[in-house]
Amino acid sequence: MSVETRKADSLIMKLVVKKLQKRYSTVDFGNMDMEGLMRARRLLCGDGSIRNSRRGVLTKKKLFGGVPVEVTSSLHGKTGDTIVYIHGGAFVLGIFPHHRKYAEALALETGCTVVMVDYSLSPEHKFPKALNECEAVYNHVKKLAPQGRIILAGDSAGGGLSLSLAMRLHKKNSEPPLCLILHSPFTDLSGSLDRSINEDINTDFIIRKGLKGTVNEVYTGSADPSSWEVSPYWGDYSVLPPVFITCDPRETLYADSLDIETRLERCGRTVRMIALEGTFHTAGTLGTLTPETKRITGEIAGFICESGSAAK
Repeated sequence: MSVETRKADSLIMKLVVKKLQKRYSTVDFGNMDMEGLMRARRLLCGDGSIRNSRRGVLTKKKLFGGVPVEVTSSLHGKTGDTIVYIHGGAFVLGIFPHHRKYAEALALETGCTVVMVDYSLSPEHKFPKALNECEAVYNHVKKLAPQGRIILAGDSAGGGLSLSLAMRLHKKNSEPPLCLILHSPFTDLSGSLDRSINEDINTDFIIRKGLKGTVNEVYTGSADPSSWEVSPYWGDYSVLPPVFITCDPRETLYADSLDIETRLERCGRTVRMIALEGTFHTAGTLGTLTPETKRITGEIAGFICESGSAAK
């Protein structure tokens, strides 16, 4: 297996975990009405304004294929390649401030331009609105830079959307992404994946009991949750490009990551998975903030290079 388990024990990681535990203690997605959802959006996503926190990067809001995006570029070296990033948030929350910081870290570490899709949220918009918008952005990027390569990346719900989009592109005979970068991907809304494998050690304070049912209700709508476009768990993993996965072995969606890794191994596809114990759901999106995730961000840059070399 290509699963590498590491322990995160730096002081800064412990401080980040403690801070997030306090913040998420006031949010329960399993029991949330529309008023509560709006409060959660304000608490977790802020006012939506862009404030670059690093020197050497610039972020602009644009429209790609009619879809709002945030484009983050390094002001120094550029590769000509693009990371299309699909943020998480259980399909109901928008771009978090830490997503913007992660986009900056990716742009600086990889030299790629990072295009974050500000897709339409549920429950105001149901499937397949978000997936269609992600596809429209991908196609727009390809038109803008036909010689450049595209990397698909995402966390949580955005990780699931990334998988579904890669499968849809293959089905349409469209040019595939160079590779996938997935942080704690959410792959199954049908209830078929057994997530009890780490139940006795689960310390997840973000994805708690009741969330899956709520997400299914507000996102899926009348669609079949066993469709691979809704739940990529049901898709064909043999068609996927190289995949890099991060997660915490004690999080609720650990089974999703492990299932992806296992099935890709069986298909003979390239996959690497890092299970970072002592963190939290989507901790990989901390980028260079902690020593543990700084190492992972560098490894992601290397994985992209390796995928590019293998594709030649």
